[in-house]
Amino acid sequence: MAIPSIARALTVIRRGAAFCAMHAVAAALGASAADLPPFAPRLDRLLAAHPEVLVSASFDADSHRDLAVLTADADAVHIFLGDTLTLAGSFAAGSGPVAMHAADLDHDGHADLVVANAIGGSVSVLLGRGDGTFDAAVDFPTGHSPSSVTVADVNGDGDPDIVVADLFDDVLSILHGAGDGSFHRGASLALAGGPAGVTAADLNGDRNPDLIANVNRDDDAIAVFLGRGDGTFSLPNRIAVGALPTRPVVGNFDADRLLDIAVAAENEDEVLILRGRGDGTFEDGSILPAGAFPCAVTAVDLNTDRVLDLVSANSFADTLSVLRGRGDGTFDAPLNLATNAMPVAVVAADVDGDGIADLASANAFSGDLSILLNQLERGCTGDCNGNGSVAVSELVRSVKVALGEAPVGECEAADRNGNGAVTINELIAAVTSALLGCGDD
Repeated sequence: MAIPSIARALTVIRRGAAFCAMHAVAAALGASAADLPPFAPRLDRLLAAHPEVLVSASFDADSHRDLAVLTADADAVHIFLGDTLTLAGSFAAGSGPVAMHAADLDHDGHADLVVANAIGGSVSVLLGRGDGTFDAAVDFPTGHSPSSVTVADVNGDGDPDIVVADLFDDVLSILHGAGDGSFHRGASLALAGGPAGVTAADLNGDRNPDLIANVNRDDDAIAVFLGRGDGTFSLPNRIAVGALPTRPVVGNFDADRLLDIAVAAENEDEVLILRGRGDGTFEDGSILPAGAFPCAVTAVDLNTDRVLDLVSANSFADTLSVLRGRGDGTFDAPLNLATNAMPVAVVAADVDGDGIADLASANAFSGDLSILLNQLERGCTGDCNGNGSVAVSELVRSVKVALGEAPVGECEAADRNGNGAVTINELIAAVTSALLGCGDD
C-alpha cells in the first residue's frame, strides 16, 4: 500500500474510532456556581459533511470572531460568520485535509488559512480577502503524510513560515514564507515515533519560536525543539506523557510567567500539565480528570479572572469538560457541557462580540457545530482606576495598550478577556462604558 493510501486509511480509522484531529481550546468553570460563567442554551449549526477541525479568526474584519470548519469527506473549508454564525461559503482544499491553521500569511491584515492534506502530501494555502471569502487554494508539497500544521517565523526574516508534522515520514517539515503567501521547502527535523500534531511558542524566553509536537504512533510523548531564530533547531527533548497524547496547548497555568504545556491523554481520559522551568525543559504537574476520550484541549480565560482555564472535547461522552484554573497550576473538578454527537474539536472565541470568550465544538458523528455563548455578566471595561466610570484619559490609556505603546498593566480593565492584549472589541466596549456608563457595556 502506498504511503498516501496508508495516511488516508489511518485518517478514516481514527475518525471511525473517534480519535480526534488534534485541536485545542481552554475555558473555565469551577466548583461553585458563583465562579462559573453561565452559558446560553446550545445552538447547533448543521453541516453537509462530517467536521474534523475547527479554528477561529476574524475573516471579514468585523468585531466578531468567525469559524472555519474543515471536513475531510468534502475536501473543503466551510466559513461561518458571527454573530449569527451563518454559513457564508465553502472553499475547496486539497485531498484528504486533516489539519488547519489561521494566520496572516501575506501581510495584508487579513486572516488566511493553511490546510494540511493527508493525500498527495501537501499543504493548501487559501488567502483571505477580508470579506469572508478566499482565493482559490494553492498547494505546496510537503512529506507523504502531513497530519498537523502551525505557523511561525522560525528564521527571523519577518515573514511567516509553515511547520508541518508528518506522521509516517517521522519529520517536522518547514516551508519558508516569502511574505506574499508563497512558500518553499526548508529543513526537515527528524522525530521518530509518528509526530501527529505540532504547535509553536517561545518556551525559553529568547524571542525565537520553539516547536512542540505530540508523538502517538509508536510512542506516547511530547517532543520539544528549541529554535535558534535562523530556521534551525536543537535536537528534540522527549517527555513521556499519557497514552495517545493530543496536540499540545501552551499557556502560563501557575502564574510564574513561564510557559507550561497542557496535553490530553485520549486513552486515559485525562489532561496532563507539564510545568515549564523557563529554559525549555519541564517537570510533571497536575493530572486532571476529563470526559471519555478527550481528543482536544486548549486554554482560555472564560470567567475573566485573568487565570487560564482548560476545556477538553470528549468524543465518547458528547461533552466539553471545563476545568477552572486556580492560578497555581491546579484546577477545579470538571463541569461537563453537553454537545451534539462526537465532538472532535473545540475552540474558544468571542463569536457574539461582547468581549468574552464563547465555546464551539465540531461534532463528527452528528455533522454539525455546537455553539455555547458565554453569558458572564460584563464589568466595566476600560475603568483603569476602578472608580466605576471610564474617563477620556482612560480611553487614551486603553488605546495605547492596544497599539503596544503601553503595557497591559497600565489598564488591566481594558483587557477584558485577560489574554494579555487589548482588542478592537475591547476598545469598543470601553467606549460604550464611557458613553453609557458602567454596567451597560
